[in-house]
Amino acid sequence: MIHNSSLRLAKFFAFNGGMNASRVPVIAYGLELILGLFIKLLFFLIVPSLLGVLPQTLAALSASALFRLPAGGAHCTSFGRCLIGSLLAFTTIGLLTKLTVGLGQGTMPVFYIIVGLAVVATIYMVPVDNPARPVPKKEERIKMKKWALGALGGYVIAVAVIPLDRDIIFAASLELSLQLLTLLPQGHKAMHCLDCILIKLSSLYYPRREVKTR
Repeated sequence: MIHNSSLRLAKFFAFNGGMNASRVPVIAYGLELILGLFIKLLFFLIVPSLLGVLPQTLAALSASALFRLPAGGAHCTSFGRCLIGSLLAFTTIGLLTKLTVGLGQGTMPVFYIIVGLAVVATIYMVPVDNPARPVPKKEERIKMKKWALGALGGYVIAVAVIPLDRDIIFAASLELSLQLLTLLPQGHKAMHCLDCILIKLSSLYYPRREVKTR
């Protein structure tokens, strides 16, 4: 849906702006990213707000976004399923951390342990190629590895400098551990299973139209 809308908008802008037709895919890709980000932000603000877990969910989202972009890992195969899966994961983490109010005195040790594991995983594994966006160039792989390590360093600095509640830190820790799982083969299998389940569920609501033959 977003891809088709972006493509139509790109063709419209190219036609009315006198641009070369070869620029349409580039414009469509940029519009798809912008529309996708807008829709995700809209859902991630509305749903957690209704559930009363907006701060915890945003903490999980922040921990995910900065590290996941360079690290890569398993993804669902469509924007819609990715949105549903992410929203389900983030809001579940938000609800869990609000109910538990962190881990008490154990919140910080758990956070540093997970960050330490993330550093090791980044050094030896990142970036993890995705079929939709492989990273073949060595220079780009090194750049993304440094980006991921910088994000982890930023997390540590933020926790040390900003007076954050324990549930916020715990939410970020849980989401970061979930991102580490998506780097592993087991995480890819789990994401594939989730993708298949969402495909089956969507087919119940949007069954394929039968093609009539004459």
